[in-house]
Amino acid sequence: MAIPTIDLGAFSAGSAAERETIAGAFDEAFRTVGFCSLSNYQHLLPEEAVTALRTQGGAFFALPAAEKEKSYVDGVCGYLGPGAENVAATAGAPSAEPDQVESLNIPAYQDPPWRAAAAEAECPWAKESWLPASAVFADAALAYFGGVTRVMTELMRLAELSLALPPGHFDASYERPGTLLRIAWYPPPAEEGNATAAAADTERQQLYGAHTDFDGFTLLQRGEEAAGGGLQIWSGGEWITVGAAPRTLTINIGDLLARWTNDRWRSTKHRVMRPAASQQQLPEASSSSPPPRGRLSLVYFTGPHPDTLVECLPSVKCQPSDGPPRYAPITAYEHVLAKMQKATEEARAG
Repeated sequence: MAIPTIDLGAFSAGSAAERETIAGAFDEAFRTVGFCSLSNYQHLLPEEAVTALRTQGGAFFALPAAEKEKSYVDGVCGYLGPGAENVAATAGAPSAEPDQVESLNIPAYQDPPWRAAAAEAECPWAKESWLPASAVFADAALAYFGGVTRVMTELMRLAELSLALPPGHFDASYERPGTLLRIAWYPPPAEEGNATAAAADTERQQLYGAHTDFDGFTLLQRGEEAAGGGLQIWSGGEWITVGAAPRTLTINIGDLLARWTNDRWRSTKHRVMRPAASQQQLPEASSSSPPPRGRLSLVYFTGPHPDTLVECLPSVKCQPSDGPPRYAPITAYEHVLAKMQKATEEARAG
């Protein structure tokens, strides 16, 4: 499936008329599909920053399990090993088996507060003791964090225009946003599964269960190997495989942003399936031994400051024509925390 492509560089540098046209396409993408592909973002997030973090992420997941466990924090932040999550539980239908994904989750929700305009300078996690010890990793993560935060800020400007909101409407909420940078490795499943997995081929091929995201925009960097798929979205009553063109980001929204727009924009259910064997390889690690087979993704979950009260946006595109909005107000923190805890609690119970 080809999802709509939005040229972010053309929006940044375009005339008023060009920006309006791009904003219209952006609105249509999230009203209909809930996903888009973002191109021409390199003025904000250089490709060298992408490559550097992918390389360092590959090196981290190639480490022995005991070394990776040193980055464990609390079951939400830090390192999560295979089987630590059951993300489909957040959608009310937990998978028969926990998700066989490994991840390193680097949050920017905690104190001290940081400003998106100075992401690298005020990075709240740069000195955390649980981060991988390599200074090269820290530099790569910091550069990527700064660049992808700039992309987030530009997307919020695009969202304002798309939703007929005044310029700067989201500034207060996103000046000190709540975000999480997730480096994820999806391994190929073992050849022999347990009886439950063997009885259901779809379950065995699934690496990350069917779910919707929790917060605002999700910015997914899938790597060159993702052209053949792995990501599937629920569309038209069936699962559709979505590839990724080189030098693009895959963008979708989470439940909180859908709620904010009174469901004008769709938070689309999606999952990660086992890709073709030829596409399962991490970037080369900086050691003499080859990295384990698998697929690496860089995911940046974005949202407003956790204290933000989320209620129907004051836009003619979002306000209902009659009656109250669909959802009661809620803080961003309350909404996201409940979903994150549900995913890890289900995995522990299983």
